[in-house]
Amino acid sequence: MNIVIIVLQILLALFFFMTGSKIATGKMAEEFRRFGFPSFFNLLTGSIELIGALGMLIGIWFPIVAIIAGLLIFGTMLVAALTLIFIAKDPIKKSVPAMILCILSIVVTLYNILA
Repeated sequence: MNIVIIVLQILLALFFFMTGSKIATGKMAEEFRRFGFPSFFNLLTGSIELIGALGMLIGIWFPIVAIIAGLLIFGTMLVAALTLIFIAKDPIKKSVPAMILCILSIVVTLYNILA
């Protein structure tokens, strides 16, 4: 099981490095405007995702870091899913990717807590 969690942490890290840098550089600014968020949310959200990605990688060797990163990503993706549903009024199916990432991050967190 350990190798599965390590692979999951690497995949989450790669995903959040890509999306976090995209968000932090303002390439998704229009989406944040659609939600009614101020422009600094781009940098804030992107930074949180980049920190979570780095934490996932460091967490391979230091489980406490994976726990913190997992909780950080979980919270971010939960807010993302709820934003899509309740603020943007998008169909629930649009929030499925955020919900999946939410679940995967909590799997990493729980594994590292219980290991």
